[in-house]
Amino acid sequence: MIYQNPQILYALFALAIPIIIHLFNFRKHEKIYFSSIRFLEEIKTKNRKKKNLRNILILLSRILALLFLILAFAKPYIPHNNENATNNIFIYLDNSFSMNAISEDGRLLDIAKNTSNDIINTFPKTTKFYLLTNDFILSNNKSFNQEKIIEEISKIESSGNSKTISQILDKKQSLSNESEIIYIISDLQENSIKIDKLNSENKNKIIYVPVIGKNISNLSIDSVWIDGPILLKNTNQRINFTLNNQNVSKDVPISLEINNKLKINQLLEIDKDKNQEFNIEVRLDSNINICKLSIEDYPITFDNQIYFNLIKNDKIKILSINGENKHNYIERLFLNDTTNYIFKNQNLSNINYQNLLDQEIVILNEINKFSSGLIETIKKCIENGSTLIVIPSRNIDIENYNYLFNMFSIENFGDKIKETFSINKLAEKHPLFNNVFEGEIRNSSLPTISKYYKTKKLTSNNKKAILTLENNEDFLSHYNYKKSNIYVFNTCLHDSTTNFHKNALFVPVFLNMANTLLTSKEIYNVISLDDYFVSVDHKNQIYNLKKENFDIIPTTRFVNGQNRYYTNSQLQEAGHYKLFNKNITVDHIAYNYSSKESKLTYLNDDNKLLKSSGSTIDKKNISGYISESFKDKHFWKTCIILSLLFFGIEILLLKLIKT
Repeated sequence: MIYQNPQILYALFALAIPIIIHLFNFRKHEKIYFSSIRFLEEIKTKNRKKKNLRNILILLSRILALLFLILAFAKPYIPHNNENATNNIFIYLDNSFSMNAISEDGRLLDIAKNTSNDIINTFPKTTKFYLLTNDFILSNNKSFNQEKIIEEISKIESSGNSKTISQILDKKQSLSNESEIIYIISDLQENSIKIDKLNSENKNKIIYVPVIGKNISNLSIDSVWIDGPILLKNTNQRINFTLNNQNVSKDVPISLEINNKLKINQLLEIDKDKNQEFNIEVRLDSNINICKLSIEDYPITFDNQIYFNLIKNDKIKILSINGENKHNYIERLFLNDTTNYIFKNQNLSNINYQNLLDQEIVILNEINKFSSGLIETIKKCIENGSTLIVIPSRNIDIENYNYLFNMFSIENFGDKIKETFSINKLAEKHPLFNNVFEGEIRNSSLPTISKYYKTKKLTSNNKKAILTLENNEDFLSHYNYKKSNIYVFNTCLHDSTTNFHKNALFVPVFLNMANTLLTSKEIYNVISLDDYFVSVDHKNQIYNLKKENFDIIPTTRFVNGQNRYYTNSQLQEAGHYKLFNKNITVDHIAYNYSSKESKLTYLNDDNKLLKSSGSTIDKKNISGYISESFKDKHFWKTCIILSLLFFGIEILLLKLIKT
């Protein structure tokens, strides 16, 4: 304990005064005359104990009353805990779209701003504050004084971004490695804050200040998709979409605009608290269709529309060069689909090399040995960006194959192994398996292989294993070479060797190997921290992504056979964008906000992870909590109350106990 006026403590010597008075009673004795003194000894014996007890209690009351009176003037206090002392206070203000919800006290974002100001005004003016929002902009990287941070908070608007608790703390650590206090002012949405991903090594003191609305309801468009990768002009196109209903009981007005023209406007009946799929059919009049699907809902409106593009793609040219053992399983897959593909077969002995250079997909189907002319032509195809699929025969010329492989940094074939294995590992995140699986994949339904060519493992950055056998040998591998995709099987697809071509995996694998050339397969993109869109080959050109007052130069990378354009977190607004090469439009890109903010499920005080990771304080009590926890505790008022109490006890003893 520390005293604000320690010099007053010298007055404690005054406590000796009542003790001296008690020891030396200077009262004059009064003479009383008695006719007989035979009763005096008995009276003296009875009153002595009572009088001594009374005098001791009075003495103690006087001493304690004076003691606490002196301490009150000395102003004792306990300074706040040094372990929690910090000159830096971090405030995370959640400005995600879900904070536009309305409560009894107004919009949640406005309530969060007022709560932030209450926190700031409770601390001394010398405190340094750091402000974090979901945008992580440059202003998040510097400290503010009280006046400046309140001004910055007033400028905060809603954002399509959302941050997990781990991302918030990582950002805080990038600004300061010290163990400090961070206030999380948020609606604590379970889907976005992801408290279960919090690093257990966190040393910062987290204080959650929930700002949650009541009777929350929301209706949102969850996703939109079409059936198939190819569009046809002047035909009816079915558009599928999912609506997510959270506590809404009404018919939903829905509209579809294509190229700024209203095509559909109708009411849909949706069940309360359901996630329902719908579809509509519309006639496409153009090769390029810029679309917007909209509903009407309030107060959360960011998810009331979804932007997407339906762009007609050219048919994909596929050529299969067949060896002696021709099988029709690939031909059956592509030949009859004249809408999407132009498929041709050629025998090894009768190759049209000029026609080969025009193909987008080349399949080397069970060839024993490649001629030098074929190898040189394949090399030119790869350099032009064609996709190559290699299916070896049962009796290949290993040296000849490896000569071709070495041109493209592909792992070489080794000895033929005759042993039966099952495929037990799939690269589910590879683009070949996008939208393929629902639910758990069971090994019992996967293909088996009885013969295969062992591969000589190399340290290569351009290889990705797609299908892997039980013994960790690759059954299907994907290689990137310049701007081309190369897919290599390590066995022939013959009945005596494998049942892969009869398995459910066969169709999506081969179709998606062909469809990787369809840059518009994803009809829209979602704004995220590391988002990118797939488009045409930039061919060392500088492309601009533009929308009204927005203009950036995305960075390009060739990944998994795709030309990816990264926006580097510069794109924040949903809508339709155009990709320009100088003044020429080369592509149309649609961006939407993430739908995870649409599902309004909140963490509550009973959540174990929330309790274990920090303290939860009601926004109405936050100022008192800070004053109580992080300011000095003063006791002068308590001392005055105790002093008055003991003076009162003394008076009662003098009045009530007679001797």
